[in-house]
Amino acid sequence: MRRARFLLDRSVGGRALVSRLREAGWDARTLAEEYGDAVAQAMRDEEWIAAGTRSGYILLAKDHRVAVRPLEAQAIYMNDARVIAFVHGDITAQEMGDLCLQHEAAVHRLADVQAPFVFSLGRGGLRRRKLYAP
Repeated sequence: MRRARFLLDRSVGGRALVSRLREAGWDARTLAEEYGDAVAQAMRDEEWIAAGTRSGYILLAKDHRVAVRPLEAQAIYMNDARVIAFVHGDITAQEMGDLCLQHEAAVHRLADVQAPFVFSLGRGGLRRRKLYAP
């Protein structure tokens, strides 16, 4: 089984969530840590999806609509990205951390799932989303 590494989008609570995941033993980084704050703030979604995927990360995003927005869906498809997005965009970093840790084993198993994919993560666990790309 491959070791899962996670890259957190700007919208998922940044330091609060990444700190909580690290405390639980996860290999997790924020966009700012990976690329520097100025670059991370300027990156378009399709850019960070491509760059994070090339670096071997599973991407954590706040909005599961990445699976249906044309530019993001195409970037996921073309780069063989592995994306986990939270079901509800209005949840706090605390709630995101709770979900990640509650479903930790299933989340980590995604490192071995054939890409590309988007899974949504909610109270009921992971659910594969249809990727609207070519």
